[in-house]
Amino acid sequence: MVLNTGDIRHLSNNEANRITRESICTALLKLLRTKELKDISVSELVRCAGVSRQSFYRNYSSKEDVVSEIKEEITMRLSERMNDPAYKDNPKQWFLELFSLLRANTAVVAMLKRADQFETSLSGIPVMNESRFNERRSGFHYGIIGSLAAINAIALDWFNNGMKESDEEMADICMNFVWRS
Repeated sequence: MVLNTGDIRHLSNNEANRITRESICTALLKLLRTKELKDISVSELVRCAGVSRQSFYRNYSSKEDVVSEIKEEITMRLSERMNDPAYKDNPKQWFLELFSLLRANTAVVAMLKRADQFETSLSGIPVMNESRFNERRSGFHYGIIGSLAAINAIALDWFNNGMKESDEEMADICMNFVWRS
């Protein structure tokens, strides 16, 4: 749906704020393709988003807040897909889904990487949350921590090297090197 300025006046405050926030997030992603976060001013960001400074500060207190919102959004999307109980018994499908989602969201992943937020975005995903397993043997907790670090390192290296391997190949690699039971 394309809105004209007359339509905007008839939106609820929540809807107008949602559109403003989406515009700001989209603009930041666009600007981060060519610049570091520290080199982007709020003035440049609001100009690119087509919103006022007042609208920016009504929704965010800083550019870093925008990055946090984008990170939370991608983490939430990944979490929703990964929270399916079917993945508990099918870790390869989980890995396949992870690499597929990373590939489909390369602009967001690149932005998170440029803002040094990639690693923390994956850490919020319930990939191997201990509560999802009936396992309580000694060292299990540290195995989970190590596995998460390995997944982060593998995913980041794969992304940095141009995602040449297929999602299926990456799922197999993770099964062989991360998911050994």
